[in-house]
Amino acid sequence: KERYLAENGIKRMGFLLLGAPGETRDTVEQSLEFAESLELEALKITVGIRIYPGTLLASQAVQAGVDSPRDSLLEPRFYLEAGLRDWLPGRIRDWSLKRPGLVVS
Repeated sequence: KERYLAENGIKRMGFLLLGAPGETRDTVEQSLEFAESLELEALKITVGIRIYPGTLLASQAVQAGVDSPRDSLLEPRFYLEAGLRDWLPGRIRDWSLKRPGLVVS
């Protein structure tokens, strides 16, 4: 498949959503390794998961103290697993800088 796509000028892009409830440094590293193994031309990495009202994630965010039940969520809010908050943004920056041929946004 990959060869067919390349032969026909079709570029491949991947998407990673990182920082969901239960995410760990190990699962982040596994996701980055998997993304790299795909040899994509572009990769969109989102740090944090958008919280939408009435969803399981909204309930989890309240339980984790990320949001209050009274928050309107009209302004975008994102859940980022507490253990990753200080580490993940820098890890993604460092990972991206070492892969200049890969467009990461």
